[in-house]
Amino acid sequence: MDIEKAKEILTILAGGINPITGEVLPKDDSANQIEITRAIYTVLNQLNKASNSKKYDNAGKPWTVDEEEILCKMFDDKMSKKEIVKTLKRSTVAIQARLVKLGKIDNRYEF
Repeated sequence: MDIEKAKEILTILAGGINPITGEVLPKDDSANQIEITRAIYTVLNQLNKASNSKKYDNAGKPWTVDEEEILCKMFDDKMSKKEIVKTLKRSTVAIQARLVKLGKIDNRYEF
């Protein structure tokens, strides 16, 4: 497995989504515990800092309430993936995972 695939899996997991099935993890799942989520984001941040070319400025950063509101509005307004990615400076995979977590889609393959 390459580092980009590993980062993608960790990003999805940190978003509270099973990266294999695309299902929302139960609230009591160990991956949903705040210390685990923080640890994943800490590792992702360090990996992103270490990379020479960072594709997305917000990659690996925790989502803010404002970002979630913007995402929901853009999604509801049927904005394109490209526009959402550009605005939020996050990967399509990260956006898919957040949409699942927010209940906007059932699995990440719907977006």
